[in-house]
Amino acid sequence: MYKIIALIGEAGAGKDSLMQAILELQPSLHEIVSCTTRPKREGEIEGVNYFYLTPEQFGDKVLHDEMLECSTFRDWFYGTSYESVRSDCVNIGVFNPTGVESLIDRPDVDVQVFRVRASDKTRMLRQLNREENPDVHEIVRRFHADWLDFAELDAPYIEVKNETFEDLHSGVKQILSQLGPWLSQGQN
Repeated sequence: MYKIIALIGEAGAGKDSLMQAILELQPSLHEIVSCTTRPKREGEIEGVNYFYLTPEQFGDKVLHDEMLECSTFRDWFYGTSYESVRSDCVNIGVFNPTGVESLIDRPDVDVQVFRVRASDKTRMLRQLNREENPDVHEIVRRFHADWLDFAELDAPYIEVKNETFEDLHSGVKQILSQLGPWLSQGQN
């Protein structure tokens, strides 16, 4: 059985920052690094942000049943390989709505979903400040795509506000308090 803390949220909501803050306080959690066929963004690192695969490599993983979940988004593939999760501890990762819905349907996965929320203004500013020369058209496209994806979200979740630095710390505490039983069980 795979225990997974799934963080979801629109682009710029602060999912990765929240995950890193949780991992600092709970280093026993295993960070999931997903696979994607999309190109690297400025500052991203292979094996840290994603495993960047060609469409052929990704397809081979799917054909050989090496993916726990996978989805497509704007002609790119995203997914979690079995190599990226562990059954002997609690895993934590960032997912898109389709990926998290796939996880919920799996009998070999116990998943707790947290939806990270921030205002549109905050999300836009975070995305603009993320790169030296941001692709504004891509940011606007992601905003629109997120609006559609999250309007159709059909998964139970706990909402976590992440508007400010104080919210980040409150969100970490909120998530860790929800995970109390999982964390106290250790490896089961």
